[in-house]
Amino acid sequence: MRLLHSGDWHVGKTIRGRSRMAEFEGALDQVVGIAVEEGVDAVLLAGDLYEHRSAAPDADALVFDALVRLHEARIPVVAIPGNHDSAPRFEAVAKLLKAVDVDMAARVLPPDRGGVVEVPARDGGARALVACVPFVPPRRFGSAVELFEATERWFQDYAEGMGRLLEAMATGFRGDAVNVVLAHLYASGAKLGGGEREVTVGMDYAVPASRFPADASYVALGHIHRPQKVPGLAAPGRYAGSLIQLDFGEKEQGKSVVLVDAEPGRPAKVREVPITAGRPLLDFEGTLDELAALAGSSDGAYLRVFVKTEGPVPGMADRVRELLPDAVDVHLSYSRDDGGDDRGPPLSSLKPREQFLAYYRATHGADPDDGLLRAFDEVATAMDEG
Repeated sequence: MRLLHSGDWHVGKTIRGRSRMAEFEGALDQVVGIAVEEGVDAVLLAGDLYEHRSAAPDADALVFDALVRLHEARIPVVAIPGNHDSAPRFEAVAKLLKAVDVDMAARVLPPDRGGVVEVPARDGGARALVACVPFVPPRRFGSAVELFEATERWFQDYAEGMGRLLEAMATGFRGDAVNVVLAHLYASGAKLGGGEREVTVGMDYAVPASRFPADASYVALGHIHRPQKVPGLAAPGRYAGSLIQLDFGEKEQGKSVVLVDAEPGRPAKVREVPITAGRPLLDFEGTLDELAALAGSSDGAYLRVFVKTEGPVPGMADRVRELLPDAVDVHLSYSRDDGGDDRGPPLSSLKPREQFLAYYRATHGADPDDGLLRAFDEVATAMDEG
């Protein structure tokens, strides 16, 4: 069988308030085109299809259009929600999506109750069994596995519980099928992409590679935006990564989808196919005169600009944007009176935890204590999980 693995679309995400819908449209066109040209038997979507749980109509239109076009090409889809998606919303539309050959596994279920989705090959010669593991936050682990015969060992810690869950899902595998794990989680050892929400990729969320089923033909993962092979897995496994460079932490990453060729009883063979529709993200640095000389050389990229000055200059951001209309971040770089350097990313480009740290340091002249940071992380996690 040939499968296409993608995920972390984040349709609806903007960059400093600027719409990127045209880029998402182009990227999804490429995903559908690759699936059709490569004659895949199914598409696996590893979560975070949307940037926001309450998806805007234009985001829905793009996602549903891609799913319908795959249906028209007779390519079924198996999808799971990630931490950015609304699992209840996905569950509500699952029956409608089934009409266009989309199996939406909106929550964790035992293998014999819908947790493992069976997908036949086009020629009927093989079948894939896809064990679906949507994003499971630690504080909701108990409710996620309530339909399983979970013992006390499941609840020792998150890694142990997720390991037990993966073992339970693998009981739905068969020796005569292509066995696939489709999960949205953080596997230990994966390199972060730079655009993820920090509170959902820390060690509290890490699942050791040793806990993934060794008899899987392929492990299709979502959550990390950097495309990569996952180290330490007994079976072939990858993060497909995000479809476009979502923020400046991803500015040097090429984007892609994964084609998976697999047959029963053998490890899959994988290859990446580039996705080129997104606009690149670049850093420019220099004095105002040096930046003026760079005008017209960005080749359509969104820019993060560091302007070298002698000190604060009111209105500099507007002057920079007159020279470089694609500048979405402007930051002044100069030496402070205390000998330090004001160089650093602007607050608007920082993750929420980093923004809080920068605010606290500027206000109090010191770092917050561990208890306050833990409280912030708990509140941020609760907001992230809805």
